[in-house]
Amino acid sequence: MTNPIDNRANVTRPRVLSTEQRSHTKAASTESPAAARSDASFQSNRLQAVHDAIERAPEIDSSRVADIRERIAQGGYPVNIERIAQRFTAFEKLLQG
Repeated sequence: MTNPIDNRANVTRPRVLSTEQRSHTKAASTESPAAARSDASFQSNRLQAVHDAIERAPEIDSSRVADIRERIAQGGYPVNIERIAQRFTAFEKLLQG
């Protein structure tokens, strides 16, 4: 079959992996069952921590959220961008464990 753009034959070239990709592939294939269980346990603990944080979070008052959105849209609600950034940073740290 030929390439319709330049009429040359389609040639499939082998995919060449980078050194990093080769070492990652090798490490993944030689991982011990104990290491896999340890990683699964770590992931499970992180997920449980996030779940617990969500459970501790207060309920959302939809009418208050709607009121604040309206006030922001009208320019009548002060938005503290530094506080928002700090909260995002704290949340990301929680997710990273």
